Amino acid sequence: MSEIPEYYSDAVEINLNMPWTVALTFGLRATTPDQKPTEVVRVRMSPEHAKVTAMILRKNIKKYEEQAKTSINLPAEMYTRLGLDSIDDW
Repeated sequence: MSEIPEYYSDAVEINLNMPWTVALTFGLRATTPDQKPTEVVRVRMSPEHAKVTAMILRKNIKKYEEQAKTSINLPAEMYTRLGLDSIDDW
């Protein structure tokens, strides 16, 4: 059996090419603000698959927080920068 490659990412770019494809490009942040992240891997999927993946990821992160008795807190400015109304979007 072949090994599945593993990657670490601290940056993601999401592209929606309507109506057929969602592309997630994962990368590594640059060490200086004037550089773009280095692209590591791109994952393409249907919009339906992307929606189900987002729902399952959200469910699993909430389950992790409950089991670990912790909350993954994010700075308020991050919600603003991402165009999210509030933590309620979570």
